[in-house]
Amino acid sequence: MLPVLTVTLNPSIDVTTSVDALKPLQKLRCSKARLDPGGGGVNVSRAIKELGGESQAFVALGGDAGAQLRHLLEATGLRIDYWQLVSETRISFTVLENSTALPYRFVLPGPVISPFEADEILKRLEKLIGRYTGYVVASGSLPPGIPDDFYARLARKTRELGGRFVIDTHGNPLRLATEERPYLVRLNHLEAQELLGGGADAAAYTLASELVDRGLTEAAIVTIGERGAIVATPRGSLEIKPPKVAVKSGVGAGDSFVAALVFGLANGWALEDAARYGVAAAAAAVTTDATELCKRETVEDFYAQISKAKGPLEQRQGALAPETTVSVPV
Repeated sequence: MLPVLTVTLNPSIDVTTSVDALKPLQKLRCSKARLDPGGGGVNVSRAIKELGGESQAFVALGGDAGAQLRHLLEATGLRIDYWQLVSETRISFTVLENSTALPYRFVLPGPVISPFEADEILKRLEKLIGRYTGYVVASGSLPPGIPDDFYARLARKTRELGGRFVIDTHGNPLRLATEERPYLVRLNHLEAQELLGGGADAAAYTLASELVDRGLTEAAIVTIGERGAIVATPRGSLEIKPPKVAVKSGVGAGDSFVAALVFGLANGWALEDAARYGVAAAAAAVTTDATELCKRETVEDFYAQISKAKGPLEQRQGALAPETTVSVPV
């Protein structure tokens, strides 16, 4: 397995609880809280470990919440390189409303990191990439204060050092990162709509192909919820459909997808098969409670089902995409 380095600049303590019903102006009696280490790259590393792989995680944290997060992370057995911040690590809340079975997610912005400190973090990451040349996974939002081009600079450093950069974020940091031609871009259909406008479905089908066709990435994957994922490469496009499952919680599905995808790629799988494994992991994640990630046994079962039903790679001549086309504003 090639080395995998995950980068989490805005981790969190994920607090999950439940109430009978959300009502204003009342004290809501919650169930016992569950605490998990969170943040995109953290979750990717956790899921890779669950799937039987190894990764090196880089995590920036600070304050009392950061100390508590570090305690939670040390219990996971992950290999972690910590960057100590002065500002306080964020806490995120998920509240399940029992009467509707709907989750409500409250995400705080995270600590302020200055541009100067961002430069120092990039220097540390450059050293790590030099030791772990393989896949570098930048997942999750950037904390306040860090310049939007941080992931773009990290993508450039990764390429210069011979690694493959995988990015899973949104908005302007994603736009700028594509200027450095990362190896793979992953986003969901709502994030695709944010970039393109128009309907989410049209954006999902269009963006994956246009990112590749315009040379902004070697491969693009847009996940489309319960319908799976659109995979685009220079060879063509592929829609991967997941098995039908009973959804308990959608939290962690995207991170589980990226973890399984990178796990497959790092083990030498073809991109299409690694993406199928990712879809299986996302489907497995939604069958777990609260903020739990995918479980290996379930992933293997779903992957077998998806592999049996796999469709052919389609040449991108409109076969998969809706008729509406729009330009990518990156």
